[in-house]
Amino acid sequence: MALPAIAYGWLLHTLWRSTRSTPLVLTAAVTLTAVAGIAAVGNTLSFSAVTVSVGVLAGLATARALRDDLPDEPPSGTAA
Repeated sequence: MALPAIAYGWLLHTLWRSTRSTPLVLTAAVTLTAVAGIAAVGNTLSFSAVTVSVGVLAGLATARALRDDLPDEPPSGTAA
């Protein structure tokens, strides 16, 4: 029981530090909290579709946006 609690705490900390927009992070946090609550009383995570969906949601909410990785100026010698 300690490992899921640590993973949940780490995920909430990562969401707190995320560079994504506030509505996206809050929606992900509320959804993941609901899944964690349901999983605490049932066997929700034994279904692979639920487990994969939780992983995708957590990944999308904590990933950095692609536009932040692009340079501010186009390379020299190209038309703007």
